[in-house]
Amino acid sequence: MNAHHAIKPFVFISLAVVMLVSCTQIGGATPPPTEAPLPTAAPTRASIPTFPPLAPPTVGAPEPTATLVVSQPNIPGEGDLESKGFVDSGDSKLRVIGKLPMLVTLKNIATPPAAPSGWEFLGPVFDVTAQDKTRRQPLQKLAGLVTLRFQAPRGRPLTIMVNDGKSWEIVESEFDGDGNITAAVDHFTNYGVGAPQQSKVTPAATISRTQSASTTRTPQATVVTTTVSSSAAETALSNAAKTLKGKTVKITSAAGYTGSVSVALPASLQKTLSSVSGSGTVYYGLYNGVNEAVTAEAKGGSSSGAMTLLIEPKTSMPTTAADAKTKLLSYFPGITVTLTQAQPTSTGTTGYVFYGTSGNTAYSFGYVSYNGVAMAYAMSGSGTYQSLVPKN
Repeated sequence: MNAHHAIKPFVFISLAVVMLVSCTQIGGATPPPTEAPLPTAAPTRASIPTFPPLAPPTVGAPEPTATLVVSQPNIPGEGDLESKGFVDSGDSKLRVIGKLPMLVTLKNIATPPAAPSGWEFLGPVFDVTAQDKTRRQPLQKLAGLVTLRFQAPRGRPLTIMVNDGKSWEIVESEFDGDGNITAAVDHFTNYGVGAPQQSKVTPAATISRTQSASTTRTPQATVVTTTVSSSAAETALSNAAKTLKGKTVKITSAAGYTGSVSVALPASLQKTLSSVSGSGTVYYGLYNGVNEAVTAEAKGGSSSGAMTLLIEPKTSMPTTAADAKTKLLSYFPGITVTLTQAQPTSTGTTGYVFYGTSGNTAYSFGYVSYNGVAMAYAMSGSGTYQSLVPKN
């Protein structure tokens, strides 16, 4: 009997036993007792913190950005003049140039002394001070000259001005090659750049109820020039100015002239300029920054001779004729002819006028106030231009 046949009786016996047990349970036999399950605690859930819901983003709204505010404090310029050779103001409007052994401070004055009548400032006014490098003592009177160089607007006469604590005065100035205005000084105090005003506004306090405030533009306040050789114009103006100033002056902005000067002139002087414009070659230029020069040379034919007019704006008027003449002789020492006082007759003009002749040349100089600006002037005319020099 092989192994395959020996397994069958065992399988049948096992199946019979299983069937017998199953039938016994179906027949209603009492099952064995079962134990009751142990009570179990309901599971608890740990509390979870809650947060307010996030607001939905606004479509199209820009993201907030931080704003950077840059302050511009009035920081004075400071420096060692000897070591650097210059010191700049905090806003770079003024540079002091030199090599003196001192510490220089340039401070913008928030409320400077008022400009002279008829004048205006064209930039900040500075309090310029210095200290001795060794003892740190304040210096006012300097051991030598230093140069002040201001940035200046182009296209109009202007000058550096100084305030000595009482009033503003003109400092002899020159334009440099870059259009800045410069002056050599030997002491430090308040300095600024000024120019004669180019318009005059009626004060509100003097306007009646039937009037309205108005601005009257200064007549003849624009210089019209023609294209000529600048070197020829400069030479002609320099030679002409020397005859009245008694010395050579540096001429800038030299050009041909066909219009009027920047500072409004009394009618008598303006009439002379208008007369010579069509009868000769006329040149215009500046000297000392704010002073104007005009000279005419006859073209020939029925015209002969030459005419020269120098105009120097001032900050105030002299109080007497004697004081005026003394100052005029100091401004124009080239005029050595005896001049007699005459009364100015141009409308709106007050001041002092002096006139005289020598040979075929007439001379006139004066100190007048016109359109709110005080000015000194000198004029000469020879040949056919002699009769054009006003006597009053």
